[in-house]
Amino acid sequence: ENDACRMLICDDCHKGYHMYCCRPVIVSIPTNKWTCYKCSSSASECAVGVRSFVDFAASIDQQECCSFLKLPFKKLSKFHESHEEILKAFETPQNSRRKQLNLPKAKTIATVQHNSLHYSLRVERHDWVIPLPLTQSRPYVQSTINIVAAMKYCGMTSYSEDLVYREGVATEEMNNAALDSVEPLNRRNLEIFQHFKQNLKNGAYPPITVEYNDRVGFSAVAVAGMAKHTLLMEYVGEVTTVRASEQSDSDSLMMLLDTGVPETSLIIDPSRTGNAARFLNGINNRSQFSRRKANVRTRRFVLDGKCRVALFTAKKILPGDYLTYDYNAGIEGKEGEEWAKNGFYDTSFFF
Repeated sequence: ENDACRMLICDDCHKGYHMYCCRPVIVSIPTNKWTCYKCSSSASECAVGVRSFVDFAASIDQQECCSFLKLPFKKLSKFHESHEEILKAFETPQNSRRKQLNLPKAKTIATVQHNSLHYSLRVERHDWVIPLPLTQSRPYVQSTINIVAAMKYCGMTSYSEDLVYREGVATEEMNNAALDSVEPLNRRNLEIFQHFKQNLKNGAYPPITVEYNDRVGFSAVAVAGMAKHTLLMEYVGEVTTVRASEQSDSDSLMMLLDTGVPETSLIIDPSRTGNAARFLNGINNRSQFSRRKANVRTRRFVLDGKCRVALFTAKKILPGDYLTYDYNAGIEGKEGEEWAKNGFYDTSFFF
């Protein structure tokens, strides 16, 4: 009885299910028809053309990926052909790499550019690190296909590495960082972030992939090791107001700008457009054990007067690690109703 507000009633069998008992966990009340897993499974068995995620991913080819990701080449394998020298160099010891690429010796240089790609050179204590893409072509191709498949499978119609403003919903002018209290980012890290974003446009993605299982849903997984403070992605999608987001059943909303007023506070909704940021899972932030398991952090910062959100590793990442972070970091102590009003979630039942 105490959890009646978290009970969903299946529109087909009319049985009740707690949102936190569902797998994957449902964090936002659906605004449209909802069916339980038993009824959904039965419908899928009878439906024509319904495919598992594995089958769906297998149907996507390299050219489709390049088109969806707006890459400057038509086959994913072209990325390694274009950057073979630099990728091979990063498989060698640092001293040999410096000679091969004729890297500068200046101790103050944060990044270096080779052809069209940027790489971290001198990493200071609080520096963000530009991720090194997978150095072998085959795992790079497969991980990229999986990410594109995941975006399409869950209904995303387009890919973007930038915030998208829709006329009549939220304008770019509304994203005025002066209306919020956001800690400034030092100039060195702003430059590193901009170089990272340029890499993404050329297909230099962090070494991650996306997996799916019926219990947890989609998960982002590291394919190669990454150092602490490695940039993973910017959290992007359609920008809407907190007030407008009350009508959304998206489970991937991210606070962008908090003015204290629902009509002017901004939320990022990646339901239709965005990148792989939505596939990083949340942790139960009411559990000390779960908080220790989180290996990714978010950082809101200001760039050209606008609020942005970056995701980066909070510790050293090993191949096979699942990437998780606290969806509600920074708002501890608020009640579930307050979270919901501001686009956040009760994560007490998350893994």
